[in-house]
Amino acid sequence: MQVPSARSPKVFISLIILSLLVGLFFLINHWVIKPNLASQNVPTFSLVLDDPLYTLPNYSEITSIPVRKDAFFKSLLPLALYENERISWQREQLILVKGQLSQDKALAAELLDSVTKIVSYYGFEWPLDDKGWDALERRVHQVPVDLVLMQAANESAWGTSRFAREGNNLFGQWCFTKGCGLVPAGRDAGKSHEVQKFTTVLESVQSYMNNINTHRAYKALRELREKRYEAGKEIKGVDLAPGLISYSERRQAYVDELIQMMNSNAKFVDQAMQDVGLPFLNQ
Repeated sequence: MQVPSARSPKVFISLIILSLLVGLFFLINHWVIKPNLASQNVPTFSLVLDDPLYTLPNYSEITSIPVRKDAFFKSLLPLALYENERISWQREQLILVKGQLSQDKALAAELLDSVTKIVSYYGFEWPLDDKGWDALERRVHQVPVDLVLMQAANESAWGTSRFAREGNNLFGQWCFTKGCGLVPAGRDAGKSHEVQKFTTVLESVQSYMNNINTHRAYKALRELREKRYEAGKEIKGVDLAPGLISYSERRQAYVDELIQMMNSNAKFVDQAMQDVGLPFLNQ
């Protein structure tokens, strides 16, 4: 009769231990070594805007010029601040993605979807090469609120123009599809442009800021902004106004007028920031 080997139970136990170790290795590898997809915290944009302004107040009924200016700035300021905060959030997304890619980490599906949409919104296609990243980063920056407010005031006659009242268009933006907007009364024969209509004033602000941040006509503005940003300097509307020389056929006269408006209305903007802007940003 053959006697069983005394080593058989030990071999069996060793196999069990080896199997447990292999399983533990794969768990550790999944949880610790490759957390790139599961552990990515994708930031969300959480700032709340209560009223995107479906209809502008009737500013023409306000006969006092200082009161009209105060009302105009306080109505528009939350929209400009909201969009600037959204732009900052977009920039944070890009920084997060660029950091992940520099470490050869795979992007979570949610983050990849988010960054692809941002890249497209600013006129590029994913993936980006180094030149594309540089150009995109120049575009995804806030637009100074004093510049936003003063261009809106200038282009819309302080919110009283036909295009502002009927189309929520504060910045004179054009569109080129029949029926996309309002036909200018003085449009030259043979021209097809219309002044775009927006569902809300917020849409007008967003379209204007995207135009400033993407159109080739305002490349000089973006370069001025980037230089001040890299130097750690405050970025004000008067610093960037020279980059708007192509915004109007009046060119330098238009730029000079904007700068004069920003200087003469600074106290109204400051007061609006105290009364509306700071509470809005601190919510």
